[in-house]
Amino acid sequence: MRAASPTALAFLLLACASTPRDPAPAPAPPPSAPAAAELPPAPPCARRGAGPAPAPLDPTHAGSGVALAGLGGRTLAFVADEDDGAIHTVDLDARAAIARTPLAGRPAQVIVLGDGRVVASLRDRGLLEVLEPGDAAAPLARRCLVPVASEPVGLAMTPDRATLLVVSRWGHALTSLATADLRRLGELPLARDPSAVVASADGARAFVSHAVGGRISVVALGEGGAPTGARELSTDGAEWRFQTMLSKKASLPRPLPSAPARSPGFDPLDDVPSRARRPSARVERRGSQGFALARAANGAVFAPIALVDPGPATGGGGYGSALVQTVIEHIAVVDANGERADVPPVSSHLGTQGCHLPRAAALEPGEEVLLVACLGLDEVIAYDARAQVPGQPPRVGSVRDRELFRARVGAGPTAIAVDSARRRAVVFSRFDGALTLLPAARDPGPTEIRAPSKELAGELPVVVLPRASRLDEQRAEGQRLFHAAGGRRIAFDGRACASCHPDGRDDALTWSTPEGPRQTPMLMGRLVGTAPYGWEGNKKDLEGHFARTMSRLGGTGLRADERDAIFAYLRGMDRPGEAAVSPAPAEERAVTVAPLPPAVQAGAAAAGAREAAARADLAARGDALFHSTSAGCSSCHLGDELTTDGARHDVRSATRFEAVRAFDTPSLRFVGRSAPYYHDGRYATLLALVEGVDGAMGHTAHLSAEDRRALIAYLESL
Repeated sequence: MRAASPTALAFLLLACASTPRDPAPAPAPPPSAPAAAELPPAPPCARRGAGPAPAPLDPTHAGSGVALAGLGGRTLAFVADEDDGAIHTVDLDARAAIARTPLAGRPAQVIVLGDGRVVASLRDRGLLEVLEPGDAAAPLARRCLVPVASEPVGLAMTPDRATLLVVSRWGHALTSLATADLRRLGELPLARDPSAVVASADGARAFVSHAVGGRISVVALGEGGAPTGARELSTDGAEWRFQTMLSKKASLPRPLPSAPARSPGFDPLDDVPSRARRPSARVERRGSQGFALARAANGAVFAPIALVDPGPATGGGGYGSALVQTVIEHIAVVDANGERADVPPVSSHLGTQGCHLPRAAALEPGEEVLLVACLGLDEVIAYDARAQVPGQPPRVGSVRDRELFRARVGAGPTAIAVDSARRRAVVFSRFDGALTLLPAARDPGPTEIRAPSKELAGELPVVVLPRASRLDEQRAEGQRLFHAAGGRRIAFDGRACASCHPDGRDDALTWSTPEGPRQTPMLMGRLVGTAPYGWEGNKKDLEGHFARTMSRLGGTGLRADERDAIFAYLRGMDRPGEAAVSPAPAEERAVTVAPLPPAVQAGAAAAGAREAAARADLAARGDALFHSTSAGCSSCHLGDELTTDGARHDVRSATRFEAVRAFDTPSLRFVGRSAPYYHDGRYATLLALVEGVDGAMGHTAHLSAEDRRALIAYLESL
């Protein structure tokens, strides 16, 4: 109840004091409503509209590049179009794009909150943008901008819809926010390149996949949804390679103690005929390409990944000198409690037609169909989610027994959402800027499945988005070519450029080559001014280095104009922006909110300023040490970008298996985001590198622990 104003209370007191002898008092005027300035202002991120709100349709509350909602009898899709810098509203029933909302940055994912507000993660700005739908056919109303760690990508809500979870890839952190007003609840550092997030069915944990590193982080969520700690599960697996021989039914040897646990009764060679295939080698494979997650109703989490064989530690191998299937598809399954990731032995029976570059996943809960968007193939593959090992056959070597069907979609599928009520999936193809509608059921109805490819026949409904901006023609062609997989133009085994360089960065792997082990270098921001190229520094220009790479991978090659398109695409990349330093117009600054209550905001701002100043001071000290003659670092890493002196140096790092003794000086740009380090990836961290190279690469033994910390702070700031 609203408290009475002082004027009203005075009139009430006078009325109570009157007697029959007193004249009847004049009726008190109704209390006037308080002025607008007296009312507490509504939180800028809160919902303001009083009309009907869109109802989110995803029962797992996971974000994606496409978010579905119901409003006024319509099924709407909100599409985060990164290349257009906008959210498109699409009426799925009418199959028409009905509105476009420009954003303050480039959206990676979008999610619909419980009250109908729409949140987009702006990966290039370190911000979330909160919007509110009104009339379905009108652009969304922009409410506020919320700073988070650099490059926010993945979004999810807890089951009670009270907490929004955000993973930031460049900032390698998980941030929890209260959905009511988007105030920050907590933030937790994670391993590098977190990409997708989903909350557990009980809201006690968050599962986070990592684009590189082959791990899934299981994050404990405390009371209120704040992250309190994390542990990591490996998605590394094993492959049994077979040779065909005449024999009785064979069986696999007992798994090694390090082999992942398997469910009871799993036998990869059940029902193998008398011409059996006996295992000839057990090959350890590394998990990679962890861009997607999907949670089942029972709480299990499906993680489409790639399993990579980088080759032996010595001699030629995975990079192309041995004709083996280097990258194969797989789907790891994490149990509901996040205790283990099930990665049973697999085989490369799909050859080049496996799901290259899995970028999105969604599960239709009624039919238990898992749909995975395969960026490299421009396909969506539907798997049997009831299978013991989704994506793999019940026995190693058979032909796609767990695959239900495939659907061709537009170029560059990066997002997928499921409309369970209508048993359909909505797929966003980023390169084409189009949505494809396809069945999300075991039996796709009237759509025919071609045998043996299992591809859906006929045309699927497509909605083309009305983009206002896009990549120029050359960069757009380079984007397509960089992610093209399944053929043999780039590599003999169907790899794409993005198989080793996701988003133009690095895969954190060390590959076997004829010259010795070589760590994958980052490409983003490192192509200009860094000649010569290659760890051996034996190619003076990019064209020569590219031709050598194609030859090494056994690819049939690209035309000169196609090669130049890839170069143009890569040169256009740069580091994601930070929310604190990104320049913003006045109208954006006016709606940018600090994710803290006003009472705490001033203290938090002061603490943040002190922390930033301390980091800057530490990095400045490291800058002086780096450029000092006693450390000698800047004698090879020159200029403001600390790129290269263009020379090769023998830093006494070659092993007895390597003929090459001297190595090219690499660029240090973004070095803090590209572990492991050295040409052979021998150092897992910058600290290990600084401590391990004294006398061979600069001088660090004389540095104190605080000096080393300062030097690392400087390197991480580059």
